[in-house]
Parts: sequence; structure tokens; C-alpha cells
Amino acid sequence: MKVVHLSDLHFGHHDEQVAAGLAADIEGQNPDLVVVSGDFAQVGSREEFVAARAFLDSLTAPFFAVPGNHDVPAVNLVRRFLDPYGLYRRYIAEELEPFLELNGVAFAGMRTSRRMRLEWNWGHGSISRDQLEHLEGRFSKASPNAVRVIVAHHPLLYPTEPMQQKEARTVKRADEALDTFARLGVRLVLSGHFHLSYVRKHEVVGAVKEGAPTGLRQSAVAPILVAQASSTISTRLRGEPNAYNLIDFKDGMITITVREWAGEGWKTREKASEPA
Repeated sequence: MKVVHLSDLHFGHHDEQVAAGLAADIEGQNPDLVVVSGDFAQVGSREEFVAARAFLDSLTAPFFAVPGNHDVPAVNLVRRFLDPYGLYRRYIAEELEPFLELNGVAFAGMRTSRRMRLEWNWGHGSISRDQLEHLEGRFSKASPNAVRVIVAHHPLLYPTEPMQQKEARTVKRADEALDTFARLGVRLVLSGHFHLSYVRKHEVVGAVKEGAPTGLRQSAVAPILVAQASSTISTRLRGEPNAYNLIDFKDGMITITVREWAGEGWKTREKASEPA
């Protein structure tokens, strides 16, 4: 099972050159599924969603998506409050928290974006207790032996190095969510939002968190991998090139490869070899 993980496309604030070859590079990987962890748009306009839809239509693989905070209209406040996901539902997907089982992997989408929050920055994310309470029921639809994966927009763990942006925050109730995921046997969490590529490990025993942002990216046992994707085509970079994740589920292993933009094309930055 091969999955391409994209995030933070930000059509309307994207690099045309980077975007031009993305679909072809994805096609060259021959994925079974393309996962997009939110932020298709920049200000949530119709034109941005039309561009995002055109990109999705250029792919031959099916896609699985959740909305991000930029997919809620930022300029049209009437639409933001009365119909925050209307354009997303029309052009991207009707379901905001989709569920899919494919080739032995069960994907559960979680909406972490909100139309408003009780703070000045409405871009921060949240997972509600109600979402966590219903997660077990959602996974009960999957085969007992399916690998369980969560897809959300906002991160659940910081990188090992301190964030430079004062307002960069993990999703609200991140620790509670990780504990719930561990109890339910989740193996992998896919997110974006920070525009940084890294993988961290949430240890089930004692909830100890280890950082592993570089090197081989593999996991065969209990810890939950929290895999962040950099901004795939946006010009809003944070010290890293545009990139996306290529994820293989094979022989009880999860292998994550980073494909990054190298100025004239896409190349592999990190690639984990499978054990013998």
C-alpha cells in the first residue's frame, strides 16, 4: 500500500513552477491513495478552490482529504460564519471527517479547523472531546487487523527544535488525543500546518515522546508515528523547501520518504531502506 501525503497547497499563494510538475511526480510514484491534510486554499475563495479541484482532477489515484484553517473563508466573514465549509464541500469533498479502509489500512479524518475560537488567532486548531469519544465507533467499521491512521490538519507534536514562530501551536487537546489514539491502536498520524517536514514518535508506555526528525523513518511496533508534511507548493516557506511525504505500508513496516523540490524538479531527500 503506497500513499502520497500532501499538505498546505495554498492555491492562490502557490509557486506555479513547483505546482506544474507535482502531479507528474505523484503519478510517477504510482500511489494507491493521495492524502491531503488540509489548506487547499489561501483565503478560502472560490477561485482558489476551483484551482485546487483542477489539480485533484489531474490525478489518477483517489484522494482522501480534511480541511485546514485556510479552507475556512478569511475575507468573506458572512460566508465564514454562515457556511464555513460550503466551498470546500462543493469543490473538494462533501465529508469533513471521512473514513476509508483501503488495502489493509484504515484512515480516519479529523477536522481540527474552526470557524472561530475564543482568542484572536482563529487559525489555531482544536480536537473536541466529542470527536475523541466517537473515534472508537468510527474505527469499529474497519477490519480488526487494519493499520489505523489519523489524518488531521493541525500538528499533535512539535519538532524537537523549539518553534521560532511565537504563535505556532499544536492542536488543542493534543496530549489527550494521542492517549486516545494509543488506546485505539492508531499507528500513524498525518498532519501539516507548520510547513515543516519531520517525524516524531509518541511512545505508548508512559507517553514518553522521542524526537526523530531526520534519518531513517521506519516503525514496526507500538509507538505512534506523527508525520508532518512541509508545504507542498506554497510560497509561504519556513526555512524548508517545498516537499511531500511518500508512505509505504509493507510487511508490517511503515516507511516514510520525503520528496522535496530541488529548484528544477522533485528529488528524494530521505529514504528509509526496508529491513531484511
